[in-house]
Amino acid sequence: MSKINYDLLLKMVKENTSRKDMAKKFNCSEAAISKYLSKLNAEPSEPMKIDSLTPKEKAFVIAVASGESQTSAALKTYDVTSRESGKALGHTIMGNVKIKEALAEIRDKEIPISHLVKRLRHHVDSNDPATSLRAVDMGLKLHDAYPANRNLNMNVNTDCSPVDLSRWGNHQAITEDKKE
Repeated sequence: MSKINYDLLLKMVKENTSRKDMAKKFNCSEAAISKYLSKLNAEPSEPMKIDSLTPKEKAFVIAVASGESQTSAALKTYDVTSRESGKALGHTIMGNVKIKEALAEIRDKEIPISHLVKRLRHHVDSNDPATSLRAVDMGLKLHDAYPANRNLNMNVNTDCSPVDLSRWGNHQAITEDKKE
């Protein structure tokens, strides 16, 4: 088996060369290429969902992923004159499935859930539990770990028939006041 040139291997990964072609180039098996790639932590990447967006949509997604609100991201990336328009536009853009998928993909790559779990381990014995719990809550919200809100509508039938107040004695006084 020939010695594998790691620089050339990484270049081929960036060019999205197939493992079969990499194996031919280095005169080895595809399994050997996979082994080397896992050592280098350089698996070939699929095109990101953000690449299919328009330049303004990309800028919006990057701004939101960086921590800006939907409103401020819309104000910065689109030609919006008022804050109300920015708020409405930001809400509309976030309703787009492609935008949601691109944002989720960026968040998953930048802050994987495994990283949050590792950070949780560090905060378990924190002197300030409120801070660590707040950080955990924010991380879980980022990954949509909370179930969706559920609403329950109930119809209740009640009996609203008149009540006999005669045993309290003031019943006659109340009815006499109404007659006058």
